[in-house]
Amino acid sequence: MTQGMDYNFALTQTLESLYKTKEAAIRRKAVLDGLNLKRGECVLDIGTGPGYVAFEMAEAVGPLGQVECVDVSDAMIDSASRRCLSRPWVCFQIGSATELPFKDSICDAAASVQVYEFVPDIALALKELRRVLRPGGRAAIVSTDWTSLVWRSVNMERMARILEVFKPHCAHFALPPKLPTLLKAEGFTLSYQNVLPHFSASGSEETFSFQLAQFVATFVIDQGIVGKQEAAAWLDDLRQTEAQGDWFFNVNQYLFIAHRPA
Repeated sequence: MTQGMDYNFALTQTLESLYKTKEAAIRRKAVLDGLNLKRGECVLDIGTGPGYVAFEMAEAVGPLGQVECVDVSDAMIDSASRRCLSRPWVCFQIGSATELPFKDSICDAAASVQVYEFVPDIALALKELRRVLRPGGRAAIVSTDWTSLVWRSVNMERMARILEVFKPHCAHFALPPKLPTLLKAEGFTLSYQNVLPHFSASGSEETFSFQLAQFVATFVIDQGIVGKQEAAAWLDDLRQTEAQGDWFFNVNQYLFIAHRPA
């Protein structure tokens, strides 16, 4: 989830917290189940972020396998490298989704979790994905449709303003409906498509929705449009809905399993 964003320390820390949630763990399981990795395979993690997916990939392929990870952020590479220290068959390097630093047909499988929505040139990113996959290789792609976001607040006018400032955090606000066509245009076949809803009726700290709120607040403050006081008031509104038992949140992510023809 780090292609195309400037990740300072605060954003890096809030992203770490997002990946620790139960919802993120369920998403990782869906990705790993979809890829069905085998011992000894080579797998690529595009936009590895804090390295949670890479860590579980390493467990799946074992020490005779290889996990190659790229990210545009030095901070994320550092975080992911520390997370995977016990798995020396995981390798990290700086690289972008549109210019993967690998030879052709090098990987059996690849994953890109909540990354492509940050990449302006999706067609080029998918060409690169196809290039590095071996014939018959498969890829798991997860992307968020931010237009599906439903989030209750005491002050819905303020909520709308905050979310409008958050909107430019990615290049594609509603990528999933377009992905099947884009994948087919680049020669992929699709074997699986499914929705991964992130629904929560609780705003407790361990939930994805709570941690996303911290991420959104940090991002909008960094844009210089929403001040710290307004962002704090927005977070207070959300705490009030939680205290009243009225917390309601949902956003949909989508999982696609695509194959490069043999």
